[in-house]
Amino acid sequence: MNRYQKTFESLKSRKETAFIPFAVAGDPDLEKSEAVFKAYIDAGADILEIGYPFSDPVADGPVNQRASQRAIASGLNHSRFFSLIKKLRSYTDIPFGVLLYANTVNHLGYSTFCKKTADSGIDSLLVADMPPEESSGLQKAMRDCKLGRVFIVTELTPVDRMKYICGQIDSFVYVVSRLGTTGTAAKLSSSVTDTIRKLKSVTDKPLAIGFGISTPEHVRSVRKSGADAVIVGSALVSLIESHAEKTGSLESVLHKKVSLFKAATRF
Repeated sequence: MNRYQKTFESLKSRKETAFIPFAVAGDPDLEKSEAVFKAYIDAGADILEIGYPFSDPVADGPVNQRASQRAIASGLNHSRFFSLIKKLRSYTDIPFGVLLYANTVNHLGYSTFCKKTADSGIDSLLVADMPPEESSGLQKAMRDCKLGRVFIVTELTPVDRMKYICGQIDSFVYVVSRLGTTGTAAKLSSSVTDTIRKLKSVTDKPLAIGFGISTPEHVRSVRKSGADAVIVGSALVSLIESHAEKTGSLESVLHKKVSLFKAATRF
C-alpha cells in the first residue's frame, strides 16, 4: 500500500477530506521554502503539492507565475530541488505530489528525471501541459520507478473522456473547479458538484478539487460536494509573497492559515 492509499483510507475512517496546500519549491528563496513546507506539515497538511518552478507556467495565474519567477531567481535548479525534497521527506511521511511542466522533465530525460524523483521521496507527478495521449513514454518511466500518475479533468470534459483519463491515473484525479488558470476567487464554481457526480459514475479514484479555492467556506463546500481532497494554492502563495520579507512572521502566518483550512475538512 502506497502513501496515497494509506492517507485516503485513514482520512475516510476519520470522516475527513484531505487538505493539500501548494507552494512553489524555492519560493521565496531556498531556505525559506523549506520552512514554508514544514509549516504546512506542522499545521496538519495531509498531502503536499509542490510546484517545480518554470519560466512559462501556462496553467498558472499571476500569483503562482510570480512565485516561479522568485524561485528561479533564488537559484532553484534540479540539484537543489531534489535536495529540498529529501529534507522534507526526512521530516514527514505524508505523500508528496509535484506539479510541473513538460520542459522540466524533458531537460533530464524521462528515465533520469523519474529515478531522481522517486529516489528523493516524491510520490506522484502531474505534468500540467502533457495530456495522457502524449505521455506514454513518461508514464512508462513513472511506472518503472513506481511513481503515481495524476491528470486533470474539468467541467467540460465529456464523461467518456473522464473515464479514459481516470484509467491512466493511479494516485488521484485533479479536478479543476473552474475554467482558466490558478488563482483566488470570491465564489466557488457551481459546477463542482455536478463534475464530481459525473466522475463518480466512471471511477472510484480519489477526487481532489483545485483552482480558485480561497477560503475555509470554499473548503467546506468542496467537502460537502463529495470530494476526497481539496487543494489550496494561490491563497497561500499570496501570503508567502506578502510576508516573505517580514522577519519571523511567514511560518506563523502560514501555520495559522493552513490550520483553519484543515479544520474545514472535518465533518
